[in-house]
Amino acid sequence: MTTNSPYVLAWRLAGRKVVVVGGGAIGTAKVELLLATGARIVVVDPTPSDRVVELAAQSKLELRTRRARPTDMVRARLLVAATGCTTTNRRLRRWAHAAGAVVNAVDDQDNCDVTVPAIVRRGPATIAITTNGATPAGARFVREEVTALVDHGLPAGLGEVLDEAADARKELRHTGRYRYDYRRWRDRFFRPAIDGLRAERGAESSEVVGEVRRRFMEGFERASGGDLPGRVILVGAGPGGADLITVRGARALAAADVVVYDRLADPELLDLAPPAAERIPVGKSKGAGTTQEDINRILVDRAQAGSTVVRLKGGDPFVFGRGQEEVAAVTAAGLAAEVVPGISSAVSAPALAGISVTDRHHACSFTVLTGHRAGDVPSPERLNAAAGGGTVVVLMAATTAGQMAQDLLVGGRPRREPVAFIHRAGSPEQQVARATLADVAADGCPFPAPTVMVVGKVADQAGTASPSTLHHIHAALPAFARP
Repeated sequence: MTTNSPYVLAWRLAGRKVVVVGGGAIGTAKVELLLATGARIVVVDPTPSDRVVELAAQSKLELRTRRARPTDMVRARLLVAATGCTTTNRRLRRWAHAAGAVVNAVDDQDNCDVTVPAIVRRGPATIAITTNGATPAGARFVREEVTALVDHGLPAGLGEVLDEAADARKELRHTGRYRYDYRRWRDRFFRPAIDGLRAERGAESSEVVGEVRRRFMEGFERASGGDLPGRVILVGAGPGGADLITVRGARALAAADVVVYDRLADPELLDLAPPAAERIPVGKSKGAGTTQEDINRILVDRAQAGSTVVRLKGGDPFVFGRGQEEVAAVTAAGLAAEVVPGISSAVSAPALAGISVTDRHHACSFTVLTGHRAGDVPSPERLNAAAGGGTVVVLMAATTAGQMAQDLLVGGRPRREPVAFIHRAGSPEQQVARATLADVAADGCPFPAPTVMVVGKVADQAGTASPSTLHHIHAALPAFARP
C-alpha cells in the first residue's frame, strides 16, 4: 500500500494558545503530551476528567466546563478535537480555520490538518513515529517496540504489520464495527503479529500477518476490552526524587494503562508513564482524601476493564503503606497482583541525611514506628522501642512528633537524647533539623509532611551528601530506566 508521506515538524508552542475540546480519557492524554511544550492550554468540556480538574487547580491549564463555542478559538494556534464524533469535529474545524488555527482531530483523519506522532523521548532527543493518521494504535505500538529495541529489536516485516492494521481499520470503519480499543489492537493484533514474525523466520511475512489479521477480524465484533486480563502492579516510589525509583518500577510505569498515585510520589514519575495512560490522583492526608475502600474499587474496576494498573505509592508499599490491603482486594476479585518494592524512607531518609541507623559505635538495632498511631496512651511498640535503647525511626512524624517524644520519655529514653528530622528526603528541597527529645516533646516537629524522625545517638551524625550532590551523581548515570 502506497501513501503520501507526511512532512514531520517539531512545533514550538511555548506561550501559544492550544485548545483541547474534550477532557475525557483521550483528551486528557493529549493534555499530558502538551504540558511539556509550555503552551497555554485551554480545555473545553462539560464533564472533564479528575486529572484535568487537578491540573486546572494547579494553574497548569485553563478549564472551561461547558460545550465549545466559536469564541474559544480566538487567537488559538492549534485545536485538538478529542470528541470522538466526526460531525462535531467537522464543526470545530470550521471554527478553528476561521480563527487561523490548525486542527488535529483524534482518530479522525478526514478532519485533520496535522496528525500527532507517537514519540519516544531520551533527554533532549525525540523519536517520532507516524502512520499519517492511518492507524493511531499502530503508531503507539511501534513506539513501545522502539522503546524495547535494546532487548528485542524490530522484525523486518513491521511495515506489512502496519499496512495490514491500516487496511483492517478501514474495513472495520466501512462495516460500522470500528472502535479505538488500544489494548485489543496491541494484544490481539500487533503482539501476535510481531511475535509470529520473530518465531517464523522462514515463513512468508504476509502469510503470518494475514493469519493474525483474519483471527483478529473474526473476534473484533463479538469481543470487548473487558475480556482481556487486566492486572495491578504496586510500585514503591521511594522516599522522594524521581531518580530513586527502582528500574523495575520505572519499567512498570512505562507499560501502564492507568496510574493511581498518592501525594508522596514525586510528580515527575508520572512522566515515565505513556502520555495516553490515565492518571488518577488518590492522595491521602490525615483525616482527608480518597478512602482506602475507594482506592481498592478503582484498582479493581480498571483492572477488570483489561488495564495494566500501576499503583504508585511513596516509599515501599508494604511499610505502613496498606499495600497488603490493596493486594488482598485485587486478588479477591480474581485479578493478578504484582509488588515492586520501593526504597523505604525508614532507612533511605536517614541515609540521605548522612545518618546510619545502625552505626556500630552507637546502635545494634533499630525500630520503625508510624506517627499516625500516636495517641494519649503509649502503645506497647513505643514502650518497647524506648526500653530497647536502639535507634528509633518514626515515619509520618510531622504532626505527631511531640506525642511520640513524650511516649519515648515515659518509656525511659534520656531527655537529652539526639533527634533528627529529615524533610522531603531525596528531593532538591531536602532539609534536616536536629534537637533533643525533650525539645521535641515541648515543641513538636519543625517541618510539615513528609518528614521522618530519627531518635538515638546516631542522630548526631553530620550529613555527608547533599541532595544537589546526589542529583548530579544520579544525572551522570545512564537513563536506561526511562520509557
